[in-house]
Amino acid sequence: MEPGTKLGPSGRGRRVALKGQRADASFARDARSPSRHILICFHDFSRGGTERIAIGMARFWVEAGHRVTILCGTTEGGVRATVDPRVQVVELDPPVRRSPISRLKLGKAMAPMLGKIDPDIIFLPGNFHFPLVLPFAKAKGRAKIVAKVSNPAVPSGLLGKPIRALLRRFAPAVDGIAAMNSGLARELAELAPTVSTATLYDPIYLHHDMTADGPHADDGRIHLLWAGRFEKQKDAALALRTIAALNAITPARLTMLGDGSLHGQMLEKIRKMGLSDVVAAPGYVPVIDPWLRKADAFLCTSHFEGGPAVAVEALAHGVPVISTDCSHFLHDIMTIPEAGTLVPTRNPQDLAQAVIEVTRRGPPPLADLQALIAHLEPEVCAQAYLDWFETVLERDKAPA
Repeated sequence: MEPGTKLGPSGRGRRVALKGQRADASFARDARSPSRHILICFHDFSRGGTERIAIGMARFWVEAGHRVTILCGTTEGGVRATVDPRVQVVELDPPVRRSPISRLKLGKAMAPMLGKIDPDIIFLPGNFHFPLVLPFAKAKGRAKIVAKVSNPAVPSGLLGKPIRALLRRFAPAVDGIAAMNSGLARELAELAPTVSTATLYDPIYLHHDMTADGPHADDGRIHLLWAGRFEKQKDAALALRTIAALNAITPARLTMLGDGSLHGQMLEKIRKMGLSDVVAAPGYVPVIDPWLRKADAFLCTSHFEGGPAVAVEALAHGVPVISTDCSHFLHDIMTIPEAGTLVPTRNPQDLAQAVIEVTRRGPPPLADLQALIAHLEPEVCAQAYLDWFETVLERDKAPA
């Protein structure tokens, strides 16, 4: 098999252990556990959360003594340099780049490679890669296919019915599904009751340098931070309407981090709404920690999320979260008032009032917020996935 392109060492900073967790960045494989070959399938190395999370866990899996391969349509994308050099990366030849129908091409092109790579586990890291399931099921050989559901399995609106039908078709071809919060697990149990489902949380990665300058000074204003890709799902326009409503009550500023297809459109919208003095949108930043350190609160305006990692990072820095009710996961972790609030409407006035109420309380105790997310420490989450993989692999060997 052609080994493809091997990517360079990780550019990620050292992580900071959450309270009660080990700071050691590696862990040793249990001698009783067999070494496994784990195959992760990507379309490309875009800056999406599912890709970043899978790349991070791959590093831990290698350090635990397992072999990890990434099979991708193309090595193009913003996070390719973060792949651990011990992880083999195999690019399709010819490459398959993103297009409206590229995932259908991707599955057909990748399926013949499965026998050559010969993995024990084939891991699909998010909803986006679910179309690979059917072609993989016919070519997987001895391998088990496991998939992570990273967003609501069935969207609302007109797409709900066909997506539900597709999931019911895909589900029997999967050997296990990981739901990244308890609400998704309940939804999947209803949609596909015969498929084994586990609730497995995504890890949070913190950088060592948490003392760098933030984006603003202490000027008496409320400083909000918003971060994500400028796409329809994230509803950046709602964030702009919220900061406008908030400034009608009290001085406030909003910093919006990220890139995406709608970034330019949002810049124009900021200008047209007369918000240039109170909104900054500098684009993508590789490290969000310094910006979180100086924020009074984090604002999430998404229509839906599986597990918004940036909201978790905010809590790790002691920053409360004001969010639309877009994720079961946030219900799982925001269990005390100090964590912030989930607003049941998409009304900017309601979001603005929630910002005022949350920030009026003052900075919450850092230890209290970190305790909410201790189970999301990278080592804990990566090991949970390894334990789940082993359960899936051993299931057929159990006596009837």
